[in-house]
Amino acid sequence: MKLVKYTNKKSEAFILKRMSNQKADGFLKKGTFSTELVWGNYSYIFSNLNVEKQKAFKKGMFLFGMVRKDVKDYLKEHKVKLPTKNRQIEYNGKINEEILGKVTGTDLNHAYWRIALNLGIITERTYLKGLSDEFKSVRLAALSTMGAKKRYQIIKDGVLTNDFYVVEGIQEYQEVYTLIRYTCYGYMANLKKMLGKDFLCYKTDAIYYIDTKANRTKVEKYLKEKDLLMKQLE
Repeated sequence: MKLVKYTNKKSEAFILKRMSNQKADGFLKKGTFSTELVWGNYSYIFSNLNVEKQKAFKKGMFLFGMVRKDVKDYLKEHKVKLPTKNRQIEYNGKINEEILGKVTGTDLNHAYWRIALNLGIITERTYLKGLSDEFKSVRLAALSTMGAKKRYQIIKDGVLTNDFYVVEGIQEYQEVYTLIRYTCYGYMANLKKMLGKDFLCYKTDAIYYIDTKANRTKVEKYLKEKDLLMKQLE
């Protein structure tokens, strides 16, 4: 097992330089939230976030373990059945911009995190622990990376090659994350049908439409029935 060290972004170039000088072998994986460099007995994690977000990410690392435990317990009792796949982003191509009038939108608060709670994938304790705004990136990463396949670029004799080493993921865990995403897209697709010609577009967890009292009521009622939290975009 590799010892994990969390360090600042500046150290990445320094360690790569040392590996080059020593003609060392290792592995490099670049991700959205962090870069991982494996050398010898250590796995170095360099955050790709700004300084403020780095501190929050490191502080919230405990969520990864909590989510993984919850998902493991969930899978003991449930077999994942994925709903119909809807698009993540959808536009109404028939709208005439000259007659749009006022436009509004409704955005879900921490959509994936809330859906994970509602589906019983994470416990209320985990949900509340990750609810702080500073943990926004951490809770998304905790859900999206569980069971994911890892693809490392090989470093040979201190040189970064074009060859890769792949560590297979856990399919069941990834299916749980897919279930969360598809559920969210399904809610948006249903709202699109309900809004009809007044629908403009949706993007993942936010939907935009012509602003009428009836439309606002329709959207709010549906999302409350799904036990989701939201904010109105003016």
